[in-house]
Amino acid sequence: MKNLILFLVFGLFTLGSHAQKWNHVFGTTNYKEAFADVLGCYDKGYLISGWYQQFDGNWIIKTDINGNLLWDKIITHNEYEVGDGEIDQNKSGEIVFARYLNFPEGGQWPLVIKLDSCGNKLWCRVYIDDEYMHGWFEDVIHFDNGDVLALGKLFTTESYNERIFLYYIDSYGNLIWRQSYASKENHPLVLERIGVDIHKFDNEYIINGWCAYPYPMNPGTGYMRPFYIGIDSLFKEKWILPFGVNDSITGMAYDVFPLNDSVFMGVGYMWGDNSNENSLYMFFNKDGEELDYTQITNEEIGPDIQANIPTSIAKINDSLFIASTYFGPEDSGNPFGELIIDTAGNIYKTESRPNTTGISKLIETYDNKYVIGCTYKHPNSDKDIYLYKINDSLEMDTVYPGNYTYDSLCPNQIQSGIIDITDCLLVTDVGETPTPQDYYAGLQTILITAFPNPSNGTQVTLEFQNTAYHQNLELRCYNIFGTLVHEERIYRNQGESKIDVRNWKPGMYIALVFSNGKILGRTKFMVR
Repeated sequence: MKNLILFLVFGLFTLGSHAQKWNHVFGTTNYKEAFADVLGCYDKGYLISGWYQQFDGNWIIKTDINGNLLWDKIITHNEYEVGDGEIDQNKSGEIVFARYLNFPEGGQWPLVIKLDSCGNKLWCRVYIDDEYMHGWFEDVIHFDNGDVLALGKLFTTESYNERIFLYYIDSYGNLIWRQSYASKENHPLVLERIGVDIHKFDNEYIINGWCAYPYPMNPGTGYMRPFYIGIDSLFKEKWILPFGVNDSITGMAYDVFPLNDSVFMGVGYMWGDNSNENSLYMFFNKDGEELDYTQITNEEIGPDIQANIPTSIAKINDSLFIASTYFGPEDSGNPFGELIIDTAGNIYKTESRPNTTGISKLIETYDNKYVIGCTYKHPNSDKDIYLYKINDSLEMDTVYPGNYTYDSLCPNQIQSGIIDITDCLLVTDVGETPTPQDYYAGLQTILITAFPNPSNGTQVTLEFQNTAYHQNLELRCYNIFGTLVHEERIYRNQGESKIDVRNWKPGMYIALVFSNGKILGRTKFMVR
């Protein structure tokens, strides 16, 4: 293990560090690595997720404020491939990774791995559904309480089956609920649907991706449309938006962010008259109503441009935006770069990043600059992970001097290493997982269980569920004549109460739990 980690560290190299410019390539010689995700951390460093070919696994890289390697972890399995996927970190420093585990005998299935603030594995879960052929996770949100929300894709040969799912997983890896969105049952005109990302805005959510949706006069034939789904704070579907049906728009949605309290701006692409992709900027309100759109044609960027596709976007100020965009003279295989635009689609500046490929992600940093992750392509066909930082003039940022403290939520210095999930993996059969509506409806009541029942004449124990979600709780016990025989306060998170019944007369009793005078739970028990 020690020799392996030394090889990884010394196998990394940096592009352009001699000029003190903020750009780095992470990779190992003669292997192909690929970028998947990047996020800013609480300590002003960055976390990167990507593919690591040598071990058929996911590569997590932690950098300092200037993008220099601090530590790295390779998530691998002795027998199966671990797909490269999305990562997120909560305020406690815990990290979740979500993608898939590839079972050669049974396809890919959604995988979530949770690490503590020191990068040590806490748990690993694979979620299998026998009604489907395979699936994986596309995106993940890690809540500050430790819970996880993952966006999943599931597939069968039948297009009418559900495709887009949210999985809510508690901090211990237990699947609490699962819900399908844009279902065929509720939206029969949606002939196909795929979710790519999920975004949290205040306490609500938006999924972006694409769907197959028909023209009004031809309901039997679907065309690929940019697609958005609005979801409320209790994870109930509010609306769906196949964008641009009446304007004959075909394409895909890659990102979305709020322009203000009521209007969202989405980015993606639409096919032009020559079947090449053009940037598409979409505007809709919080109720999912389409407002307007703007496209940037290839000719507006340059006379030799054959395709341009924005994959992520951030706001510079109230009128200007920066979009990480795939563009160039080829139908496919073009490098990434950036466009500075306004909402009318006017282009103020462009910059191409040669030898980049794959997917890209742009994030705004703590100092109002921008870090972009993508894949770097070498002349010998090797590929590595590329990370660079720019300002709003699209110029490479310079490194920051000084000493900084990293990973302060971990009491020890984090070491690079292998995270082997072969032994920690638990397979969960989704089975009859409740919907969020069923689950949250259950939280509105206090479930009470009495045992032993009948009691032995000395003591009865009352167990409570869901006390964490209510305030001002009070337990009262009555006999069959309605006489109050016992009362006590119940505290939040209290799980049980032991009641001495030695002086109670034999017979039937009822236990009630009140919250502010309203009965939330009840049960009956016998005393002998």
